[in-house]
Amino acid sequence: MILKNLLPWLLLLSLTPSLAFSQSTGWLTHQQHPPAQVRLMLTGEFNQQTKLLPAVLQVKLEDDWKTYWRSPGEGGVAPSIRWDEASSVQSLEWLWPRPERFSLLGLQTFGYQQAVDFPLLLRVDSSSQAGRISGVLTLSTCTNVCVLTDYPFAVDVDLKALRPDSEAMYLYNKANMAVPPLAEAGTSDFVWDETKQQLQVTLRGEHQWQLPQLVVDGDPETTFKLLNLSLQPKQVSAVFSAESWLAQPMLTDKVLHLTIFDKQQAVEYQSKVVAGQLSVEEIAWPKLLVFALLGGLILNIMPCVLPVLGMKLGSVITAASVDQGRIRSQFLASAAGIVVSFWILAGFVMLLKVSGQAVGWGIQFQQPWFIGFMVLVTALFALNMLGAFEISLPASWQTRLASSGGNSYGGHFLQGMFATLLATPCSAPFLGTAVAFALGAEPLSLIIIFSALALGMALPWLLVAAFPSLAKALPKPGKWMKQVKLVFALMLLATCLWLLSLLANFLSGVGLLLVTAVVVLTFVWVLLKQYGAKALLISFSALMLLGGGVALVGAMTSERWAKVLPSDLVWQPLQQSNIAEQVAQGKVVLVDVTADWCITCKANKVGVLLQDPTYSRLKLDTVHLVKGDWTKPSSEVSAFLQRYQRFGVPFNIVYGPAAPNGIALPVILSHQVIEQALAQAAGDASLFQD
Repeated sequence: MILKNLLPWLLLLSLTPSLAFSQSTGWLTHQQHPPAQVRLMLTGEFNQQTKLLPAVLQVKLEDDWKTYWRSPGEGGVAPSIRWDEASSVQSLEWLWPRPERFSLLGLQTFGYQQAVDFPLLLRVDSSSQAGRISGVLTLSTCTNVCVLTDYPFAVDVDLKALRPDSEAMYLYNKANMAVPPLAEAGTSDFVWDETKQQLQVTLRGEHQWQLPQLVVDGDPETTFKLLNLSLQPKQVSAVFSAESWLAQPMLTDKVLHLTIFDKQQAVEYQSKVVAGQLSVEEIAWPKLLVFALLGGLILNIMPCVLPVLGMKLGSVITAASVDQGRIRSQFLASAAGIVVSFWILAGFVMLLKVSGQAVGWGIQFQQPWFIGFMVLVTALFALNMLGAFEISLPASWQTRLASSGGNSYGGHFLQGMFATLLATPCSAPFLGTAVAFALGAEPLSLIIIFSALALGMALPWLLVAAFPSLAKALPKPGKWMKQVKLVFALMLLATCLWLLSLLANFLSGVGLLLVTAVVVLTFVWVLLKQYGAKALLISFSALMLLGGGVALVGAMTSERWAKVLPSDLVWQPLQQSNIAEQVAQGKVVLVDVTADWCITCKANKVGVLLQDPTYSRLKLDTVHLVKGDWTKPSSEVSAFLQRYQRFGVPFNIVYGPAAPNGIALPVILSHQVIEQALAQAAGDASLFQD
């Protein structure tokens, strides 16, 4: 009877001799760190020739705990396994899925959150039938604190009786697909300049990188920091500084890895480092500073600055009536306001970089709260110029706000600040080169370049401060000043209304109309109270006559200047894949990256894109039009701009069969520039000739 009851169990054991062995550790936890679980699973696909046994290491983490990639970044420790003496494992090839980037307290790290599966290739000793996979896994996990936990494990296996585990095979293959592929040999060059202690890496391939992250590893004692990055359609060049806490790094003949990844793809390059001299130019600081000074100076005459002309001219005329010492102090205060405003912008950019956000020139105009703040500021300046604060605000406010348009140094300082904030939504010649370097550099370099930009924009103010007699040359103040202030107030009101129009992208139509009505009615009421009904009527009539005069002159002279055409051009939203597709079909593609808050963009549109002959060229069937709208934050547009090392708008580029990599156009467009680019991109100038 006993033998009869045991017979099924004996039969089962005879059919499954490997049941005494296991192919998984099961889920392992540590009592002192419950948020983490780990499990090692063997796929069962042992290769007798290569002695390789695939496995998958699973890690599960609760809440916002994370673990790290093989190169953790500025914090953390990569997971590792220490095999014990009884283990059959002779070596381990650890495959690393593509990590995420994390930012905490200004530190950048790379790793995984919630869960990750690591593919492993174990090279084992198969001299005996029984094998043992045993050791200790050390796992670093972090939130706002970090924990280093050891997980001892052991798996006894029969190497000759292993059976494929479908779950483990699925997990292994899925994880392996997330591992960045290794680029072909010969597609990368690693050059070490021992004198400069810098590593130059050149990567070649057909990849279309958008916002790439580059990480160099392979020498545990050396920390690499990106200094310069150049993105081209088929090549990426980067320069890294190399530092070691032990001694100066010696990288010649070492094999290093560089992993480049962004939102869409990842590729790993590896190469032996060769000694040499960097082929890129040294950072030409004198040249960059000159560009920054010129870019800031040119901002004073760009279309973006025209709305604040009233504030600037108001200061000049007011200064003409005071002594030279006061003139110098007032203009120095305005220059200081410009410099401080640029420093505020630099700080804003650094905060965005620390938080991992996209950065760019003029992106403050993408925020409705900033536009609303500038609406309030320009409205207060306009009303103050009409004398509203002297009769309508409490005494404590009168003194503070009236000074912003008067002769106090604080008022001139504020004028410089607000003029700068209104003057920076657009690019300008020389400005793009300096800003592109600054936004990609470390904080100190960014501050230096922005300071040079500020100095360039403040140069006219500093010139008057150095030679106060320039202001004295203006006409003496008199009754005419009241009329001039009215003109300046109207200019500021126009600026305020322009800013309100930008809020149409964020506010409902009814809400925007109410705000606009309040601003206009308040302005009319103050004008009526301060200047009387006669002045109000004259102002309104003057505006009507001016508008009618412009229209009449335009109609009479339309034969001699390019008339604005209807805006019936068909623009497609920006997508890199669509550009390549249209070029493959033989079309020429014009990409216009613009924004509603960019005055230069509007000037390009009205003055060139909607004028003949450019307008007619863009209407041709062989031309495909693409628009990147940067009015609001857009990762697609930001990535496109940064791919070409641009950080502001307008940006125009033309693609075609003869120019698949694109022909970047200057900031200020012209008919000749566009026609030449279209013909060059098409490879046939006759297509764009009359």
